[in-house]
Amino acid sequence: MMIEDIHSAQDMDRLVAEGEGYVLLWLWAAWCRPCQVMAPAVQALEERFAGKIRVARMEVDEQEELAEGFGLVGVPTFILYKDGEEKGRIIGYRMKAKFFEEIEAMMKENKG
Repeated sequence: MMIEDIHSAQDMDRLVAEGEGYVLLWLWAAWCRPCQVMAPAVQALEERFAGKIRVARMEVDEQEELAEGFGLVGVPTFILYKDGEEKGRIIGYRMKAKFFEEIEAMMKENKG
């Protein structure tokens, strides 16, 4: 499993809107220090939730038009989708354990 980058509306549709199961969309910016610090936690999340969550990443400055549609209040923002439907958000930096805990809680809330 690897982080897939979103470079177009078509990528967004293919990876997130039409995705089956859980997809975590990571909205980030190259200049954002908390985004850089979260990168190892996101990579570890891929290992911990292997086969349960796919991760897609979008650089908000590169895809400004797409990013505007999310009503972002800050980056990093993580949006958990299940079968193409938004199920929850995490905004800002989290320690790895807390990040995992919040992802697990969102998944438990949205089973079925």
